[in-house]
Amino acid sequence: MRFSSLTLGLVAVVLASPAVANAPAVPRQLAKMDAEAFRAKATIDDDDLEFATIISTRNGFRKERRLNGSTSFDSHVEAHVDKRTGETRFEVHQSLRYWGSQRLYDTVHFADRDGNLVAQRLDHARRGDDTMCPNSDFNGDCALTMKLVFSVDETQLRAAMTRAEGWDLKFKGRPNGRDDLRIRIVPAEIEGLLLAVDDYRATLSA
Repeated sequence: MRFSSLTLGLVAVVLASPAVANAPAVPRQLAKMDAEAFRAKATIDDDDLEFATIISTRNGFRKERRLNGSTSFDSHVEAHVDKRTGETRFEVHQSLRYWGSQRLYDTVHFADRDGNLVAQRLDHARRGDDTMCPNSDFNGDCALTMKLVFSVDETQLRAAMTRAEGWDLKFKGRPNGRDDLRIRIVPAEIEGLLLAVDDYRATLSA
């Protein structure tokens, strides 16, 4: 399973202290990467039968990471660029695979460009193939997957890019926060995506 630079999440219940909860660890290899590295590894999905081209950092930093031996993550940021106008929609993607009962996520918390804490509804929280569950009521533990996505504007991304420590986000687990998932987007990944988008937009104007 891929593990991108975005995937630095820690579930709150296994953290030793509030200080740890507020400081997602950045792997040493990731900390050494710069924006040009992410720009070079950006994937471009330009289908001639689609109106938008998708530019993604999903291959920027790949490493498997597991939490408590049962949860793994795969995350990245994407840009959907309209081929006719150059208008761009940005998204944060968070995938997780875990063993347990079904989780519920519908909101993400983060600091906006003015430093204010905001709660934003997810665009969607899609479940994967749950046929491995022991029964139709999902009462027992199962091998489960989810894909969480929310949209973010370019101004917010550029503001987040200026944070030296990175941009922290927390996907809120319902109903009691037991499954809260905290992640960090490093500035180099955001800048690399924006550079790749600028490169592609230049081809449209040409």
